[in-house]
Amino acid sequence: MRVTGRVFNIQRYSIHDGAGIRTLVFLKGCPLRCLWCCNPESQRSGPELGFVASRCVSAGECGAPCVPACPSGAIRLDPEGRPAVDRGACDACGRCATVCGKDALKVVGREMTVDEVLAEVEKDRPFYRRSGGGMTLGGGEPLAQYRFAAELLAAAREAYLHTALETCGHAPWGHLEEVLRHVDLLQFDIKHLDPARHRELTGQSNGLILDNLKMVASVKPPQDVVIRVPVVPGCNDSPDDVRATAGFVAGLGFQQIELVPYHRLGVPKYRQYGMPYPLPDCQAAPPGRLEELRKIVNEYGLREMAGAI
Repeated sequence: MRVTGRVFNIQRYSIHDGAGIRTLVFLKGCPLRCLWCCNPESQRSGPELGFVASRCVSAGECGAPCVPACPSGAIRLDPEGRPAVDRGACDACGRCATVCGKDALKVVGREMTVDEVLAEVEKDRPFYRRSGGGMTLGGGEPLAQYRFAAELLAAAREAYLHTALETCGHAPWGHLEEVLRHVDLLQFDIKHLDPARHRELTGQSNGLILDNLKMVASVKPPQDVVIRVPVVPGCNDSPDDVRATAGFVAGLGFQQIELVPYHRLGVPKYRQYGMPYPLPDCQAAPPGRLEELRKIVNEYGLREMAGAI
């Protein structure tokens, strides 16, 4: 049986997700709910309807064809004559998007085969060859679709493409182990070392994640692993937090770490999908803060690599 995966974006010319110029394939679904997540459309496994209000015009200008096109009555006009989406009634069928002339409505998350994804990735092969890049699988959490992830990564390797995986590590070890066979570079996230605080920040404890990372250390050469730490003000950016993470990482024999600075670029997406942003008052770290934390990880013999969420 042909395995398909649910993809919500294919981003070309990425330079922060592995060596060289890369194509980043985003898979839908994630077991975590990180408060700072910049891809809220990646969290649920099923397709979702995005509504970009800034592109929408009043019903008087376009006639609001999206309203009668919706078979479930999930789109209605607000008091100002603009469409509003009832998220409880919407099943993301996409009929409204097909009649929207302003591209204000869009369904994210479509089923694709391995061959279909690889055909998109192959379009940028000349950039990989010149820069040492390749394909990176991200999300969401790729291990939520581990069978598809494994087949896609295996096919990319067979096509002589460098492969990278971005993961939060929250999955059964057997799933991660199957995918790792086809991964040249592993980018593994650590959010927080304290299990209770980790649950507050992500909705899950970190026990499975840390156990998996210990297993990774036994099967993957340290030069093929980068530990990524999202640095979120007020959440995990204290010197003690970073010391704890750096000590744990160095103790496992890993050598590379990325301190990934928090940003607010994903905030508008929450409005598009009818979701409240969990950290409304959080702002980027002040100048110099990241340099202070970089010095801490360097004290543990770790090579810090500039990163971006």
